[in-house]
Amino acid sequence: MAVFTTLAIGGVSTPATALSIPTESAPDRIHSQAVAKEDAVPGIAPQGIDDSAVYLDEDGQVLPMENPTDVDSEAALAAACTPVSGRDNPHRSGTGVAVSGHGWWGKGTCTKDRAKVYNCLYEWYTDNTWRRKACSETETLKPGTGGSSYRTAARHNCTNTSAASWRNHVDVDVIGESDTGERPYRQADVACQVF
Repeated sequence: MAVFTTLAIGGVSTPATALSIPTESAPDRIHSQAVAKEDAVPGIAPQGIDDSAVYLDEDGQVLPMENPTDVDSEAALAAACTPVSGRDNPHRSGTGVAVSGHGWWGKGTCTKDRAKVYNCLYEWYTDNTWRRKACSETETLKPGTGGSSYRTAARHNCTNTSAASWRNHVDVDVIGESDTGERPYRQADVACQVF
């Protein structure tokens, strides 16, 4: 038997979550949790959940999205350059019923003129997960302002045109120079859901 509850986080009501009653057997608890996860659907992300959301890859495996400053030494970070990681808001593609996002880079404090760049699109689900739906190829790019020859493109066809929250994360790795490893993102609600 599962009990459902609504939890308010930062003043926003969060979808009900299945809780197992301690008298259930282990297989029943596993089934209850699996049903709750399977019932998750794309939707609009509530405000203020950034720190609690989990990122998943296409196979449902948790992706580490920690801030590189938390895992790297201060000396290494102090010696690293900081590129400008360019990205646009996720949006409906002009070439069909698809969600799209782009990535590019600028030199920032870096001196080299080539970087490996890629970007990925994540869709928000009602179980408070950001699920990866598409990544661009990794491209070796000159710094630029996002023109078509200086950017990467991630794209995925929509299942329907209902609204969902999307994030476009970009990763920049400057070639021949140590750089900081942020994966900044832009977030937008797009009339596109991908199941």
